[in-house]
Amino acid sequence: MRKILFVTGIRSDYFIQRPIIEEVYKSKKLKEVLIITGVHLKKKFGYTFNEIKKDKYNVKKVINNIRIGDNHYSRAKSASLLFDGLVDFLKKNKVDLIVSPYDREESIAAALAGAYLNIPVAHLGAGDRTRVNIDGVIRHSVSKLSNLFFCFTKKNAERILKLGEEKWRVYNTGHVAVDRYKKTRRIPFWQIKKDLKLTFSDKRFIVLIQHPVSNWVNSSRKHFKETLKAVDKIEIPTIIIKSNSDPGSNAMYEVYKKFNFKKNKNIFYFENLEEQLFVNLMKNASLLIGNSSMGVLESPTLKMPVVNIGLRQKDRENAGNILFVDHDYKKIMSAINKSLFNFNYMRKIKSISNPYGKGNTAKKIAKILEKVDIDSRLLNKKIIY
Repeated sequence: MRKILFVTGIRSDYFIQRPIIEEVYKSKKLKEVLIITGVHLKKKFGYTFNEIKKDKYNVKKVINNIRIGDNHYSRAKSASLLFDGLVDFLKKNKVDLIVSPYDREESIAAALAGAYLNIPVAHLGAGDRTRVNIDGVIRHSVSKLSNLFFCFTKKNAERILKLGEEKWRVYNTGHVAVDRYKKTRRIPFWQIKKDLKLTFSDKRFIVLIQHPVSNWVNSSRKHFKETLKAVDKIEIPTIIIKSNSDPGSNAMYEVYKKFNFKKNKNIFYFENLEEQLFVNLMKNASLLIGNSSMGVLESPTLKMPVVNIGLRQKDRENAGNILFVDHDYKKIMSAINKSLFNFNYMRKIKSISNPYGKGNTAKKIAKILEKVDIDSRLLNKKIIY
């Protein structure tokens, strides 16, 4: 059986990779191998390793690499420690192929280790385009280190070809996020409210997920304060989910702790939510605000309006359900009001389709992993421009 290595360091990459891991787990030709790292191992981010354990996949290694701090050094150090741990693991444990997920430390460390150790790398999410954050630069760097490309849209696949990659290596599979929402067991909203102790009676509620941006670490406090001001003044129940661990996350948490909500008394804050609760919460939400990739990738499947604050996610393909606004509470409030109360805009969103596919992505990827020839042709890359 082919051993396929998955590396996961944060809740978002695991729960989007999980449908693929599940298909590999069910395959008679493939065997999943997991390395758990990053904030999965940190209590202040919900210690999500506990959720991974419940899935009972083949976890072979835990690498405690993360260094949390509001500076660029902490993230670079985390990446270097992860790379060191991966190289040591791969020296002692044979795998046939590495899946490099998206655009974070886990991705670049896995791809670099594979390239140096002559292990083929499949880049999940290749060719996507983002700006202002280091993630976009990392994503394209990972692609140049990789041997196979699983792209989420036709345009992303075309972008990989422009990088000089051979066409036979490039697959337009759609995005796994659609699988995630289709496969999660339904939980009635009354049960969600009970489990999360949500006390509001309003039918409408907002979910806020906002991450710091590497190019503006020193502005993280100011930016998040503008968002919270808008949420307070708009007076609609809001569920805030803690940001990722990127530099600036500590400052954002401090802003939340010190913020004095004067009008909106229905503010709920969670460090992390168990996957089934989270997905079902999103299925019932009226609006997503912040700058999460969910707004681009998953919200179209839910026919949900999105207010994206700042430039994070700006250049990515979207379904037309996103209002992009600056870090200004008045502009944020205006976008929230349009998203929730403008009948024509709301009707338009109900008719959108997701440019990232209709599902079954995980099955497609597993079949490719089963059939692709792992040989010198795959390993020896050519630049064709």
